[in-house]
Amino acid sequence: MVTGLTGAVVLLTLGTVPGQAYAKEQNDVESRKRQVTASGPGVVRPVAPAAEPGDGDTVRLVVGFDDGVSAATATRDLGAAGVRADGSAPLAKLGAQTVSVARSRSAAVTATLRASPGVAYVEVDTGVRADAVVPNDPRWSDQGELRQITVPDAWSLTTGAAVTVAVIDGGVDAIGDLAGAVIGGHDFVNNDAVANDESGHGTAVASLIAARGNNGAGIAGTCWACRILPVKVLGASGDGSIATTAAGIVYAADQGAKIINASLGTPQNLTVLRDAVAYAQRKGALVVASAGNNAVRTPRYPAAYPGVIAVGGTDETSDIFLTFDPYTYEIYGSNYGPEWVDVAAPWCTLAADLASGGYANFCGTSASAPLVAGTIALMKSRHPRATNTALVQSLTGSAKATPTTGFTQFGEIRAGRAVSGVDTTAPRITGTSPRQSARFRGTVTVQATGVSDTGSGVAHADLYADGRYVGRDTTAPYAVRYNSGKLNRTVALQWRVSDRAGNQSRYDRKVIADNRGPSVRISKAPRSGAKVRGTVTVKVAATDPAGVARVEVLINGKVVVRDAKAPWTLKIKVARYGRTMTVRVRAVDKLGNVTTTAARTWKR
Repeated sequence: MVTGLTGAVVLLTLGTVPGQAYAKEQNDVESRKRQVTASGPGVVRPVAPAAEPGDGDTVRLVVGFDDGVSAATATRDLGAAGVRADGSAPLAKLGAQTVSVARSRSAAVTATLRASPGVAYVEVDTGVRADAVVPNDPRWSDQGELRQITVPDAWSLTTGAAVTVAVIDGGVDAIGDLAGAVIGGHDFVNNDAVANDESGHGTAVASLIAARGNNGAGIAGTCWACRILPVKVLGASGDGSIATTAAGIVYAADQGAKIINASLGTPQNLTVLRDAVAYAQRKGALVVASAGNNAVRTPRYPAAYPGVIAVGGTDETSDIFLTFDPYTYEIYGSNYGPEWVDVAAPWCTLAADLASGGYANFCGTSASAPLVAGTIALMKSRHPRATNTALVQSLTGSAKATPTTGFTQFGEIRAGRAVSGVDTTAPRITGTSPRQSARFRGTVTVQATGVSDTGSGVAHADLYADGRYVGRDTTAPYAVRYNSGKLNRTVALQWRVSDRAGNQSRYDRKVIADNRGPSVRISKAPRSGAKVRGTVTVKVAATDPAGVARVEVLINGKVVVRDAKAPWTLKIKVARYGRTMTVRVRAVDKLGNVTTTAARTWKR
């Protein structure tokens, strides 16, 4: 059975652990669990200092040049420092250029550039930030969790678009801020088109994704303008079958949902559920699923399936949520394990409450997952053409590592950086060899030239011929061998260069496969069966589109004379070759194709 991870509506009181500071060498999840157990009911470890976001491995420098310094001189100065300009146009009118350099080299490069006579200044290119959006919803002040994962920074770029997010849950009721956000869905529990909510779980989940914000009422969802596709697979008690859940995922994919939120899970790894997830992924959907609330490392599904974004839960310190249940005297909190849990988001936040018609705290990884799904919907709104790979890369690459190790692979999400950092720039390719309309025979090495990528980096270059895949190269210089077989015609070659974010550039070139030998005939020579003596003259006519390289006469299978220039006139002293001679003429074109005439027999 798939059990919905119900969200408690009681705000947990987090106390302080007495005694010594949280030891760095005891910062894994199991150590945390032991400390939580020792601390007693209702208390957790003290707040650890938040780690600063990583600065990255690359520094961007702005280099300004004195008036009158030519572009050539500027390029020379940069080259002397071991760098080159990122681009020539954007700052040209200011007499400046930007360069990217490894952080480890930045100080040395800066010193070298500043010592150059024509350099006016060298500055580190620091960032600017749009002012964060503050919605006017009256309960916004209670939504500190959205500020924790920098959702207001994302809102400065987009508050959403008509992106459809499927909520695979217990149904959704369009109450409060969800009015106008919910489209028609399906109820797989009762097998009808009315996907109403009987438990409140699905409505709470949906509100975290798409509650209408800045409308002067209620709360603000993560993606204000997104649409919710309700898919009911859980009953009033929060339970449902795996087969029903699989059917719901397939339905959501068929309805065109590009983001599917599943705040539910099971420890059972059944083929039908795995296949349903794979089906949705093939249809272009990103599946987001909660990791579960048992504070264990055991994988849950669908969260643990390949390609699914598995979401754990964090506390207000951006660390793994763990606490002690005073009733059962057991630890509960987010499941964990970087081998299957990808990212995390707050465990508790304010959400729509079906029972009261208002809002209440909604806790568990059931709340964490829709915060991630809503963030992805913002990313999709801002970058509608972005690949799923690019979206996931930005989401995971911008996440902040948690103080406790062994929790997730990437950390707690940072919505602002996730939305702004999506790589939508296709890689660059400027040419290919062989040249346009070049002729070749047999197998040719086709090389992509001018290949680069300023974002996630080049992943691979694929070569196609007449629309059919030929081969792939994953390292520069990118080259693939193409075998033309017996073709004698124009071949349409195409490079498809992809970066690690899934962006792609194409470059087309037409070449000519030439595997046919020259047209050749003997225009003047003794006929077959003739008697010959002395010196015999053989005249040959030969043509070829690629050009004839040479003409040869063979007697008894051996080349006895050749001519490399038209008109081809070859003289043979026949006394050297016995009483009976088998004579052929052979023409070779400049590609190496060969044509041989029929044999003639001469006698002396």
